[in-house]
Amino acid sequence: MVQDLLRKAVFSGLAAILCLSVAAQPRLEPPSPVPPFSAGLLFLSMEKYDTALPFFEEAIRENPRNAKAWLQAGLCLGKLGRTEAKLRAYRRAIAIDPAFAEAHYSLGISLLLEGEKCGAVHEMRALKALDPGLAGKLEALIDVMEGDDECAAGPDPEQTAI
Repeated sequence: MVQDLLRKAVFSGLAAILCLSVAAQPRLEPPSPVPPFSAGLLFLSMEKYDTALPFFEEAIRENPRNAKAWLQAGLCLGKLGRTEAKLRAYRRAIAIDPAFAEAHYSLGISLLLEGEKCGAVHEMRALKALDPGLAGKLEALIDVMEGDDECAAGPDPEQTAI
């Protein structure tokens, strides 16, 4: 019985020393098993926009020039009813990557839904050089919308830009 008590005391002492040595070492956070952008896409696919948005915002904080994260954040913002923030996010994605066809398309659709037909026409014209298929889809939606057709007769932005 004395031997058992002595063995327990020694074991307890060694365990305490081990705990103290582990506690004294700096703790490193383990790397997240899923990058924020991927986690955002997962929640987005489940239509959990309020859960997905913070992951896209984190991806943007990690890399403010991540046009894809800005686009996906814009989609979430739109689904959450934050229209102005959605439009800013789409415009930011385009500013980062002017050749990002999906961002032009999303902005064009959003502008069309907001009644800004001329803005949608501008995005459709930009899309013609980037992705004729998406440009055709946007153009078909623009044609269906009622409203002033004066912006349809203007020059293409590519022809006026120098």
